[in-house]
Amino acid sequence: MIGAVAAVALRGVGAVARWVPARWAAALGSGLGWIWYRLVPVRRGVARANVARALGATLDAAQRERIVRGMYRHLGRAFVELVRGAGRAPEALAAELDVRGRAHLDGALRAGRGALVLTAHLGNWEVLVRAGAALGVPVSIITRRLRAGWAERAWRRLRRGGAGLIVAEGGARAVVAALQAGEVVGYVLDQHMPPRRAVWVPFFGHPAATSPDLARLARLTGAPVVPLFTWRGSDGRHVVEIQPPLALPRTASAADDILEGTRRCAATIEAAVRAHPEQWLWIHRRWKPPPPDAAAALARGDVADVRRGPPVSGAAAR
Repeated sequence: MIGAVAAVALRGVGAVARWVPARWAAALGSGLGWIWYRLVPVRRGVARANVARALGATLDAAQRERIVRGMYRHLGRAFVELVRGAGRAPEALAAELDVRGRAHLDGALRAGRGALVLTAHLGNWEVLVRAGAALGVPVSIITRRLRAGWAERAWRRLRRGGAGLIVAEGGARAVVAALQAGEVVGYVLDQHMPPRRAVWVPFFGHPAATSPDLARLARLTGAPVVPLFTWRGSDGRHVVEIQPPLALPRTASAADDILEGTRRCAATIEAAVRAHPEQWLWIHRRWKPPPPDAAAALARGDVADVRRGPPVSGAAAR
């Protein structure tokens, strides 16, 4: 029943969003975000707590609340953009993109080992799902299955025509195969990882359980790690910024390299979020209490590594 109602609602919003001019669709999305902020308190407290934790030392309460409100309006616009773009040819998206630093990705691919793209839930991250096809670059995104079957089916329909999707659980071989074929594999690395599969690295000055899979695969395959982020510019276009490949360590200690590589990835994401804080997913519970063994290590000043899980498991989240 819930799935049927949700499907009808999605189709209704999508029909309206595709019919009206782009400016009206943007206003519709912003309005939906305002309604979410004002009338649906779920996760609003999480967002406020996260902004205070990350930026409280530099922003007062009013400034922090502006970021929270801006995030909700941004998410509303992102949702309308997603349903408005469903079914469109990827090439149609190219005109809406302001791509910066394309040479960094092209140069990384010329090495012949594919490329691992580091990204985050910043801007309309679903644009990145379709941007590869729009730019003529084969891209796969690491993703997780949603628990609700109807939500999974709807999500995949909305993403149709964009990047390939590799399910995180058991997806290591598919990732390696894509890299060996010279393709791009995207990792969204800004969400909480279950502690037994995580390393703990600083994120906005606080320990955050983070997947080590990207750094591990980079060390295993030699594929370059290319940071790529998107945000909505003042003109409404989506800026896609491609940065130079990260310099990752390669020493005799694989564990140390993976830990330090993950730390550098987290620092790169933090810098991108600081530049556009109102367009990051503050409603996600990014900082959760560590388990006793990790907490003890962190109390000693050590960066805790308590991985237990297999490669790629849970490496990205939606």
